[in-house]
Amino acid sequence: MANRRQARPKALIFLTFVTILFNGCAVGPTPESLGPTTQQFVVTEYLLTKAGFQPWAVNMDTPKRQALMDAIPKGKIMTYMMNGGTYHVYSDAASQTLYVGDELAFQRYLFMAQGKQLCERVDATDSQAFWSCFDEFQQAGKGLRGK
Repeated sequence: MANRRQARPKALIFLTFVTILFNGCAVGPTPESLGPTTQQFVVTEYLLTKAGFQPWAVNMDTPKRQALMDAIPKGKIMTYMMNGGTYHVYSDAASQTLYVGDELAFQRYLFMAQGKQLCERVDATDSQAFWSCFDEFQQAGKGLRGK
């Protein structure tokens, strides 16, 4: 009987310890795991614009741009290359805008964003949608940097 009386407090202490241990290890999501914040998106868009990226409005009249916007992962800069031309595109679905810049603009962005969280750059596997939009944009007379 005396052993049972001594065993109960020990068991209670053990269960309390195990509960604290498991609850202490059950860590919720970290800010990094939640992805970029709204503030990071605003800073990114500001830096892209200052670096020379051109905003392309996306609306119901621009289905090719909408398709391109839908294809670009959120918070990433997609790189498109063809025939020696390299362009980088960032998609902002909230403001319905694509930010498009050439290699010089991208290098400026990298320089300006030093010490800040950069968007990940991803090479596009299928660039047909971008070049279709790019041709349409060029024909409208809105070429990047007069090209």
